[in-house]
Amino acid sequence: MRAVTVIGVLLAAGAGTLRAQHAHQLEIGGFGSYSRYDKQFQLDNQFGGGGRLAFYFNDYLGLEVDGNVAYPFPKSGGAHTQVRTGSASLVINGGGAHNVLYVLGGFSYIDMGVNPPYNFHLLAGHGGLGDRIFLTDRLALRLEARAYYAPSSCCLSSTWVGHVIGSAGLSFFIGGGGPHEELPPPIPKEKRDSIIAAGGKPPEAPRPTRGGPTYEQRSSDWNHKWYWGAQGGLFVFKTNYDSYAFEPTFGGHWLVTGKRTALYLAYEQSFFLSDRHTTMVEPDGTIEPGNVAFHDMRRIMIGVLAFPAQKRVEPFGGGGFAIMQLLNPQVTCSSCQTLSQFSQLQDEADAAASKAFFWWMGGVDIKQGRLALYGHYILTSSARGFLIQGTTHTFQGGIRYSLGSAKEGVTEGH
Repeated sequence: MRAVTVIGVLLAAGAGTLRAQHAHQLEIGGFGSYSRYDKQFQLDNQFGGGGRLAFYFNDYLGLEVDGNVAYPFPKSGGAHTQVRTGSASLVINGGGAHNVLYVLGGFSYIDMGVNPPYNFHLLAGHGGLGDRIFLTDRLALRLEARAYYAPSSCCLSSTWVGHVIGSAGLSFFIGGGGPHEELPPPIPKEKRDSIIAAGGKPPEAPRPTRGGPTYEQRSSDWNHKWYWGAQGGLFVFKTNYDSYAFEPTFGGHWLVTGKRTALYLAYEQSFFLSDRHTTMVEPDGTIEPGNVAFHDMRRIMIGVLAFPAQKRVEPFGGGGFAIMQLLNPQVTCSSCQTLSQFSQLQDEADAAASKAFFWWMGGVDIKQGRLALYGHYILTSSARGFLIQGTTHTFQGGIRYSLGSAKEGVTEGH
């Protein structure tokens, strides 16, 4: 309780002198990390890295998502495992113009990797304390210490576990913000009294103004334009053999805008950090767990997005259809007695590696002239017989740029 009280006093004191305004800004950052794992896991402490995306509702309150990846080795030796952590946090800020302290708390999903005995996941709560040291109005050095608490460790014991991660990185702030404008000095009491005595009305006390996003209407140059863009992020999925995997994904897209809607066409590729496995029934009915391995994913998407607010910073959403293909499926078949049986299982795996899906997208778009920065979340439907089990999730950020009009003008001949 004493530590919580001290943190609260520091933030409250800092809030009184808060001058750098970050309301409605988007924070994009990357960081290096150092993880200390619970002693029950018998893993070496390890360096890692990750990224974060945050949005500030006002100067003091924000919502943040982040991901961190590390590759620790067991203390007993052997192959490394992968520890991937995805978190969502509520952030409370305070501090001065060049030094913003914060506390955060939220929920985390910790995937302990793919190599037994670490092929399981944890659901954990977390809390942290950090500091942003602003190097410029938009760029800050961010230092943070965070602790994770899970009620049980799933597969190694039945007692609670805790990890601690320290991180250091850079954050860039996009959108509105800026310092408060200096207020003019107040009218002296003698002058105010003389104005009232003469029957006049003294001017109202000036109100402080501050920098911030101007939520202006999008200019007409947004309508009927071709946008070309690029995006990157994490592709999250699981199979009937492996737990959730967090794999990097990259791609490009094409956006053709109307007035409040846009046609969206994208091509993406995910590069897996290691092979993923699923289980298929072999021709004679034998079930050999993890007998199909695949590596990498390709996806083509087409759909419609809605930009209803037509503001410089605005939410958007939409949906459409996608074709997803898992690359290089390879089968092992210990029960196959003939080449035809092996070929049959391989053909079934090839057929199960490509399916069509529905997708839904939601995100935030920030436009500045021809340039737009954005972050979004994509949910795809499940498909029967696919090598991936259930729905998939994609978290991405990117940039797009207008290359010209998508609508020909009409000219009259003379």
